[in-house]
Amino acid sequence: MRRVVHWLVVAAVVLAYPVTTLAHGEPSFPTRDECVRPATTDGDIDAVFGYFDSESEAASVRDRALEVGFIGTELEWNGCGRVRVAVGGIPTLAVGHEFADEARSVGFEVTLEQAAG
Repeated sequence: MRRVVHWLVVAAVVLAYPVTTLAHGEPSFPTRDECVRPATTDGDIDAVFGYFDSESEAASVRDRALEVGFIGTELEWNGCGRVRVAVGGIPTLAVGHEFADEARSVGFEVTLEQAAG
């Protein structure tokens, strides 16, 4: 009897999720543009060196950024299936713009984004 109850609970969960999801329309997933949140206010800002489809391509950009002194440059997969190369923890837009200018002077096009989270 206990096993039957366990299987009924599992079946209810398995059926409840799609029914609940579809009751609100088809599930939606963010577009690549929706995964980018441009920085518009001071606060936790990331300087983004770019988005890449492969980790090896992103690692190449990260390594080049580290070589020229952008300490803290890291890779991370975002929710849209791309690898982001960025430095986090920039406190203000003014500091972010200075960072972007410095990056531009050595060949990078950096954008400023609100940190995820």
